[in-house]
Amino acid sequence: MNKFSIAMKRFGGFMKRNAFYFLIVLCIASVATVIALAVTREKVNVNPDASVTEPDKPVIKPDPVDPSPVNPEPVVEKLKFYTPCNNGEVKQNYADTSLVWSPTLKHYSTHLALDFTSEDGNVYASADGTIKEIGYNQLDGNYVVISHKDGYVTRYLSLEKPCALKVGANVKHGQLIGKMSTSQGSECMDGAHLHFEVQKDGKNINPLEVLVSSEK
Repeated sequence: MNKFSIAMKRFGGFMKRNAFYFLIVLCIASVATVIALAVTREKVNVNPDASVTEPDKPVIKPDPVDPSPVNPEPVVEKLKFYTPCNNGEVKQNYADTSLVWSPTLKHYSTHLALDFTSEDGNVYASADGTIKEIGYNQLDGNYVVISHKDGYVTRYLSLEKPCALKVGANVKHGQLIGKMSTSQGSECMDGAHLHFEVQKDGKNINPLEVLVSSEK
């Protein structure tokens, strides 16, 4: 018997004696393989998209800031009224709650104006505005009416002659509109003067409430 036959016979005997243990090892290896495959499959199922790259989220950019400065709202200058004559002297005050004597009419009445006198007798527009009316009547004499913004109106009575300006013409404060006289029939005995009225929204108010300067 040769050496190979002796070796195979010994191996066969070894396998017969240890077949039970060999089967146990084989079973353990098989079970381990099955478990390993199951774990691997579970890991794959848990994160099936692990290999998929998520798309980039859009970047939200803020609205661009306009570097140009914000223009402030224009400041509206308040209307200013000036005394309608040079170095004018008040000859008769405004009186709406008391009565004053009228040398011309010979009775007491209210006086809804300021009466001015001055050395040169010139009459000027008290504020910027537009000529609204030019005319004559016996009670008021020659007169000019100027409309202003914010509902104001100024009336200039007892002028020497009709104004050379035209209705609708724009005037600036300090612009000459006439001269004082005695043309106002209701006050002709008071001498040459300017009867100056200020109205707000159609109602007479005391001119001293709005006059801001003694200069034209």
